[in-house]
Amino acid sequence: MNIDNKLKNLPLTKSNPKTLEVLFGKTDLIPMWVADMEFEIAKPIQEALIKRITNSSFGYEYKPTSYFKAQKKWYFNNYKIELNKNHIVYSPSITTTITILIENFTSASDGIIIQPPVFMEFRDVIRKTNRRITKNPLKLINNRYQIDFQDLKNKAKLEKNKVLIICNPHNPVGRVWTKEELKQIIEICKENNLLLISDEIHKDIILFNNQFTSTLQFINNYEKIVVCTSEAKTFNLCGIADSIAIISNDRIRNIVSSTFKKYNLGRTNALTRVALEAAYNNGEYWLKEVINTIEKNIKSIERELETSKIELIKPEGTYQVWLDFRKVYKDTKEMFSHLTENSGIGLNAGHWFGREGTLFMRMNIATSNKKVTDAIEKIKKAVANNKLK
Repeated sequence: MNIDNKLKNLPLTKSNPKTLEVLFGKTDLIPMWVADMEFEIAKPIQEALIKRITNSSFGYEYKPTSYFKAQKKWYFNNYKIELNKNHIVYSPSITTTITILIENFTSASDGIIIQPPVFMEFRDVIRKTNRRITKNPLKLINNRYQIDFQDLKNKAKLEKNKVLIICNPHNPVGRVWTKEELKQIIEICKENNLLLISDEIHKDIILFNNQFTSTLQFINNYEKIVVCTSEAKTFNLCGIADSIAIISNDRIRNIVSSTFKKYNLGRTNALTRVALEAAYNNGEYWLKEVINTIEKNIKSIERELETSKIELIKPEGTYQVWLDFRKVYKDTKEMFSHLTENSGIGLNAGHWFGREGTLFMRMNIATSNKKVTDAIEKIKKAVANNKLK
């Protein structure tokens, strides 16, 4: 995979000096924390964007039949989903959709169930909407995270809890939930009339022959399911791509659509439309190369950590790795400070994903193998010099 050699010239969030100073206390870091790639985007996408920009007219656009045809083909070929375009609501972001769902289908102080350690914006959205966080913590068993189904059943039965948000593949621990696990989740939601929101943004980065199953496969069994997704992560288009909510339930979809119209959200962006249509039609080969590179990087990390006290929670999906430092450090804030200062690598502190992530770190490996192995070597050296034990 080719690395984008113009990255240093771009005003990227991950390397913003103000952001680095606030989060890490220093700016001279190698940033490997934000979930975007350092690869050049696929040539067919580049060519399609250049061609569109060459036509200098940028009036209001709609999504043509060719777009929906390409999207429908992608969803069928990759997820065995017969996508119904009438079920789609376009959104600026997944968190926008989750916020609108929570505000429309719950009341203040209602409980929203999440499965930490998990994407921190779930927690932020719940707090901002004045709802209560109900935790169904994942269990780490034999170096693999599992859902605590008994705890989920108990939490789902409580009348105050109205929504379950899941992440599949899970960010940050990298689990790809199996069809059987999803079936159990949906049975629990159905028994307790919970709205199920499934964030499936990492669905295309599936590793080591694991199989992704979308909750859309279960909509004939339970209609209170909303899938929030995007191909932004898939094709490294986070700076221009929007997201979609796929909602088969007419009542839920109509309410969400009405709210989006109220705030004038979901308009077609000309460049997003062009980029995604090109990706759907001609991006598959590039994506396979990305997955091969990510798998190679993970194997390199495994070799590098063979004799280390740092443990890798091997991901089944996503291009992040979840590193376990519990055998090295005792205090999570001291760990974060020590590793940041002594390795020079900017990683996500595990506790940012909830206290269940204490003494873990998340690392983005969607970059060159050399950069990944060099970073792991720096982290190992920092650990070797640890005097905080």
